[in-house]
Amino acid sequence: FFDVVLAGFFSGIAVTTFSAQYTQGELIHVANLSQPSIIFSSVQASSTVLKVKDQLKREPKIIIINQHENYKGCQSVENFISENVSKDFNIDEYQPVPVNVKDDVALILYSSGTTGLPKGVMLTHLNINTVHAVQVDGRYSLDVNPCIAFHPFCHTAGLSLTIRTVLFGSYVLVMVKFDPHVYLRTIRDYRIESLQLVPAVAQFLAQTNLLEKYDMSSVTSVMCASAPLLKHTEEELRKRFKVPIVKQRYGMTETTIGFMGHSVSGEYPLGSIGSVFPSVSVKIVDIQTGEALGPFETGEICCRTPMVMKGYINNPRATQEMIDVDGWLHTGDVGYYDSCYRFFLVDRIKDLIKCKGLQVAPLELETLLLSHPKILDCGVIGVPNERYGEVPMAFIVQTRGENLSEQEVEKFIADQVAPYKQLRGGVRFVSQIPRNPSGKVLRRFLRDEVKKLKSNL
Repeated sequence: FFDVVLAGFFSGIAVTTFSAQYTQGELIHVANLSQPSIIFSSVQASSTVLKVKDQLKREPKIIIINQHENYKGCQSVENFISENVSKDFNIDEYQPVPVNVKDDVALILYSSGTTGLPKGVMLTHLNINTVHAVQVDGRYSLDVNPCIAFHPFCHTAGLSLTIRTVLFGSYVLVMVKFDPHVYLRTIRDYRIESLQLVPAVAQFLAQTNLLEKYDMSSVTSVMCASAPLLKHTEEELRKRFKVPIVKQRYGMTETTIGFMGHSVSGEYPLGSIGSVFPSVSVKIVDIQTGEALGPFETGEICCRTPMVMKGYINNPRATQEMIDVDGWLHTGDVGYYDSCYRFFLVDRIKDLIKCKGLQVAPLELETLLLSHPKILDCGVIGVPNERYGEVPMAFIVQTRGENLSEQEVEKFIADQVAPYKQLRGGVRFVSQIPRNPSGKVLRRFLRDEVKKLKSNL
């Protein structure tokens, strides 16, 4: 797939990425946003593409990338190249197509869809160049050693990791699907020094007994991104891998990738998402008034940087809601910074629970819940309450073999928080917590579950 991405960069053609996990409905939605003229697909993913192609606003040509011969009416990539590349083509004389780096779109990626349908994020050549210029900055440079990639390559995390690796002349060991034994064995066998994690994998590594079976002594650096890392998880990873810090990055698809993180030489307390990167301005503003706030005052995180997207494709209204007239991107995340300008993430604005006029951050309660040895995973949402407005409700995945009661969970939280933060909405035990590929809790599915429960009463 990455050959296609690089070809797009060199040819000045915008490339969009689709997940092989998309359902037919999801694929129709994103394809109708970007309307590609050509879709490069594997044989394995082509069945979904073939089923929906007649339902798209623009019917694409489908090229199969892992087949030598044409397949089910689709052209093989070898035949496509032979038809479109001149026989006297000389790679040594080739020059990339000139682009307007500020305005020309290089990639169209899709927002995580945690609050609704994904939107198409248009990233320019300048956006991508700025990100990777920061990554070679000595103060914020990422490890350039070989690494293992299990991230979705249709997502900004997987793409950026691959682009950076190519730039630095290193290599990526690709895992099609995360498998604990394969992952740990690969670290051992290839003497991997740098781990690039997402919170779900970080949490697994902080809890599993499998580390005792594999030699992890090569690991000198651990980084986590894509979603907030819980404090106790970070602390456990430091101990297990004997690293002084678990580096974090904070950003979003709309900012190409991270725009703040841990510097090489900085000191950061547990829970900090780091400092602002070069070429980036950040401010914390009051959620109601928009007034800029000072240290230790909680508000919305806003940023202004050449990393900010050009906009959402075919959605000017959503673009205007995201980026104000002064160029500040409003992240929708709540956070604050300390006296040393180290930033901390509190939660999503839309996820905050309004209880008796006070705000409760689900992430705070989830952090506490996951410190309980009998809780494997959890998600917290606000549910309507006539007396309080909204109250927190917890969905719990128990550690295998354990048997928790609702009352135990409620008391565990009640003993550690103010009364308005208690789990007055109740506790529900489930087999798994819905998360997107980046590890973020899909709270809308938890809310849907509550609606189903009420409708069945």
